[in-house]
Amino acid sequence: MTREEFIEKLLDVLNYNTVYMWGTFGAPVTPKIIEEKAAQYPAWYTKKVKEHLYRLIKKNYFAFDCVGLIKGILWGWHGDPGKPHGGARYKANGIPDLSADGLIARCNPSTDFSHLVPGEIVWLSGHVGVYLGDGQVIECTPAWQNGVQITSCLNVPHDNQLEKARLWTKHGKLPYLEDKG
Repeated sequence: MTREEFIEKLLDVLNYNTVYMWGTFGAPVTPKIIEEKAAQYPAWYTKKVKEHLYRLIKKNYFAFDCVGLIKGILWGWHGDPGKPHGGARYKANGIPDLSADGLIARCNPSTDFSHLVPGEIVWLSGHVGVYLGDGQVIECTPAWQNGVQITSCLNVPHDNQLEKARLWTKHGKLPYLEDKG
């Protein structure tokens, strides 16, 4: 997949209802996935979080966490509600299962944002997004809209700054993508 195709697929996710769920990579929100993830990450899946998620069942929501958004796209997610992970297949395409911190480590990271290009990973401890260009990032976060959303990258000058904005620590090119050409 090229960086351009990767960005296009990430932007397509905005056409779906999404919610942040720790440990997910595009699963339709069902009682089964809620309970599986609550058992796996009990500290994060509080009673309040679970109650919120149960209200989304049968409302066509797909669940991602920050790195799960990236892995889901790389693993073939395409918004199929009839598939366990929206069509993504765990570790497909030779892409390993990495945490946000593990992913940035594979990207030859830099703290110099003057050469940031679209399709690169942007990172801060425990969290990742993808730079889209024009000062914008796509990320899945419980902040702001609690799902996949566009935010501003405070590391680069731009004219269209959104209220939802972050200062990132590092960035790097995913080794799993091809350059156009």
